[in-house]
Amino acid sequence: MQTANRRYLQVAMQILEAIGARRIPFGSKLPSDRELAELMGVSRPTVREAILALEVVGILQVRSGDGTYVASGGIRSSAISELLSDRSLRVPAAEVLEARLVVEPAAVALTAERISDEAIGELEELLGRAEALVDDTEGLAEFVRLGLRFHAELLKHCCNAHLSAFATALVDLDEHPLWTLLNAFAVQAVGARRQQIEEHRAILQAVRDRDSALASSLVTEHLQHLNAQVDEVKAAGSPRP
Repeated sequence: MQTANRRYLQVAMQILEAIGARRIPFGSKLPSDRELAELMGVSRPTVREAILALEVVGILQVRSGDGTYVASGGIRSSAISELLSDRSLRVPAAEVLEARLVVEPAAVALTAERISDEAIGELEELLGRAEALVDDTEGLAEFVRLGLRFHAELLKHCCNAHLSAFATALVDLDEHPLWTLLNAFAVQAVGARRQQIEEHRAILQAVRDRDSALASSLVTEHLQHLNAQVDEVKAAGSPRP
C-alpha cells in the first residue's frame, strides 16, 4: 500500500513528466484538481499537495479564481531535467545538504563578526514575516521562500564575495528545485515550521550577540535537523529503483 507521501511525489513527477514531454505546454492551464485526481486515481488533497510543491519550485503558477498554469518563463530546462531524473530523488538533495553543512557554519561565523545592525534588523523582519505564516495552511510556498531568503541574506553578510556567492547558490530556488520541493514537504506540518522559526531566531540571536562560535554551532544543528526531516520525506516518497 502506497503512503500519502509516495502518492504526492508520484503525482508531482507525473505532472513534471507531462510538462517535459510537452503534453502540457508551457503557459497552458492544467485541468482542475478534481479532473487530475480522477485521471491519476488519487484524492484531490493529494493533487493539491503536488501542485503546491510544484508551485514552490516555480514550475506551476496558481492564479486565484482562474486556475493553475505551467510557468511560461523563468523555468530552466535543466531544472525540469533534474526533477525528471530518477537519480535526482536520491543524490543531489543529499549533496546540497552535505555542502551546506561544510560551508554555512563557517560563513555564518564570519557574518556574526561582520554584519551591520541594519542588516540584523532586516533579518528580523524576514523572520517576522515567516512566523506570521506558520499557522497559515495557504502560506507554505511563501514560508519556504522566506526561509531560504533568510539563509541567503545571512550568508551574504559574511562580507566575503567568493564564499558568499558559493554559499548562497546552495539555497537558490532555481539552482536546486528538487531540494526545495523536498524541503517544502518536510515543513508542511505546523510543528516543523515552528521549529524552523525557533532555530532561525536562535541563530539570529547568536549573530546579534556577535558570538561566532555559537552561531556556527546552531547553524550546524539546524541543518542536521533539516537533513533528518528531508530524509524522512525521501524514504517515504522516493520512487523505487
